[in-house]
Amino acid sequence: MAVRFDPSVPEAGGGPQRRPADMLAEVIDALSEGLAIFDENALLLRFNAGFAEMNPAVADLLAEGLDWSLLLREWVVRGGLAPEDAERLNFMEARLAGGDWMVTPLEIESGDRVTQMVLRSTAAGGFVLVQTDVTERRVVEETERAADQLVRKVLESCPANIIMSRVGDGEVIYRSPAATELLGSAEHTHAHFASRAERADFITAVLPDGRVDDMPVTGIRADGARFPSLVSARLIQYRGEDVLVSSTIDVSKEVELRRRLAAQREQIFQAEKMSALGELLAGVAHELNNPLSVVVGHALMLRDEDISDEVLRRVEKISDAAERCARIVKSFLAMARQQPARLVPMDIAETVETAVGALSQSAEGLGAEVSLQIAPDLPPVRGDAHQIAQVVINLVTNADQAIGESGTGGRIDVSLSHDLAAQRVVLRVADDGPGIPRDIRSRIFDPLFTTKPVGSGTGIGLALCHRIVTAHSGTIALAESGTGATLVVRLPTTEAREAEGEGATLAAKPAGRGAVLVVDDEEDVSDLIREILGRDGFEVTVAGSAEAALDLLAGREFALILTDLNMPGLGGRGFYERLLRDRPSMARRMGFVTGDTMSPQARGFLDGAGRPFLEKPVAPEELRRLARGMLEGNA
Repeated sequence: MAVRFDPSVPEAGGGPQRRPADMLAEVIDALSEGLAIFDENALLLRFNAGFAEMNPAVADLLAEGLDWSLLLREWVVRGGLAPEDAERLNFMEARLAGGDWMVTPLEIESGDRVTQMVLRSTAAGGFVLVQTDVTERRVVEETERAADQLVRKVLESCPANIIMSRVGDGEVIYRSPAATELLGSAEHTHAHFASRAERADFITAVLPDGRVDDMPVTGIRADGARFPSLVSARLIQYRGEDVLVSSTIDVSKEVELRRRLAAQREQIFQAEKMSALGELLAGVAHELNNPLSVVVGHALMLRDEDISDEVLRRVEKISDAAERCARIVKSFLAMARQQPARLVPMDIAETVETAVGALSQSAEGLGAEVSLQIAPDLPPVRGDAHQIAQVVINLVTNADQAIGESGTGGRIDVSLSHDLAAQRVVLRVADDGPGIPRDIRSRIFDPLFTTKPVGSGTGIGLALCHRIVTAHSGTIALAESGTGATLVVRLPTTEAREAEGEGATLAAKPAGRGAVLVVDDEEDVSDLIREILGRDGFEVTVAGSAEAALDLLAGREFALILTDLNMPGLGGRGFYERLLRDRPSMARRMGFVTGDTMSPQARGFLDGAGRPFLEKPVAPEELRRLARGMLEGNA
């Protein structure tokens, strides 16, 4: 029980008067801590109510004169104190040593409460036991400890990398595992930046507002490789220092994705330009086809006439110029054409060899030395052999002309290889010429763009190559090279199916001659066709419209019918459909000579009809070949 003192002493003057000892007793009793005071003989002098409440196991023993050793022994026996705790509270050795002493604070758990005890010597040789209830503090500490553990687990498991570093020297205070994986374990953040200037810019950006978001920098990976990244950071105070908490995001994939999207946008833009240009070229070429057919045809036929050498020379100049115009128009048509390529399994090695051989053996020849390297066992590609050959011819011709015009270099290397991983065949045309200036490299596939002198180039060669390769689901690009220019074409491979009846050949049948009906609303063109076929032994009848041709067919048979496609009235399409309905045998003898092979409507009709056709401008030999082939097929 607590020691109580009488608060008053009678005085002669009348009422009670408070003494200092009484006031001290009240203060001790009012303390929230438990307090027990022992004299130099280790006997209990005073204790307050708080001490009795905190130690219910020995509360009934508490009385003035209680020996400290007895108190400890009963405390342990009654379960209020663990034996090891009692040992720690045994201060006898400290007392015997003399001087001031203190037993290290000891926490005691009793039920759901936790108290802390401290023993301290007094000046009179005794000691004081102070006991404090720390239950709430222990709960707060446990909560904080659990929160700290949770935060640490989150940081250790978080996929985002987090780094704490000092602002001044960049020393790393904390680094999450994700940050270590990405950036390594350098002691200072300087190692995370590609240059000190970038880190200085980063610090400069952070300091004014204490934050920076998604600042682009070049980072250094753990393996030393550089990568594009975005850094966000916050400036905080930690233990009296300015500290940066930062996170770095690797945006390599996003950068690559943006690059691909930009390339796709450029491809779409190129396709739109080609489509718009195609419409323009289609109109121009269609108007030029008929007059060019007349010029080319008559010029070629004049070569067979018995004329003087001087006239022949002039005729050849006219013929060469007209043929050049015809080639340009046909290039326009090929570039503007919207039909898909006729893709079949093809031997690209054979196609490339044929194209290079044709260039080398042509009348103009090649000025540069051409080497051809073809990897063995190349898989077939699905493509149009004629169009792929045109790509090869254009690329090699461009390289040869660049070398010849600049006087630089003299070698062209053409190679074919197999990219097994990408399942593509790679065609590479490299030269040691002057190369392509960096400022125009992005424009080389633009239609009508050329670096050649006026009159020397049309600017459609590489644009046509780009269109053909794209139609084959491939890519064409200018590769980085030390000298000269290197163009790389990649085409997807396919498994070629063995053609049924391989090795079987059709016996060639002798060409025959017969009556031919020519239907064209352009009189000059029909006269030209009549003259060309007439010289080859055909009997030619001309009709200026489909309706006139139907009237002629009502009274006689023809071995062949050659008709234009676009004409007033029924036109070539209506003419064919009428014959297919009323006289299918005559419809099977029909062929088309037309300048409109680019529109989807015309292309769809020609593909659906399955009949032979010849594209204007008309060359005499092509026309004769068409007529003979049709006769052989119909015989």
